[in-house]
Amino acid sequence: MKDRAMKHHIMIALGLSMAAIFAYQGALALIEPGIGGKEVYVAGGLILAGWLIYAGLAEWRAARSNKSE
Repeated sequence: MKDRAMKHHIMIALGLSMAAIFAYQGALALIEPGIGGKEVYVAGGLILAGWLIYAGLAEWRAARSNKSE
């Protein structure tokens, strides 16, 4: 049960870390002229990071509401 309680923390932390890394990579990719595969890769990483953050927050809210009941 204790491992399940930390799942949302791990998801949020991993999502925030990925978002920071891919935001930096995206800034570097936008400096270069043209749109190519690197921009698609960065966009996919940002979408995945956003999904991890969103899912982690949803798990956190669910755990918090179950705890108060």
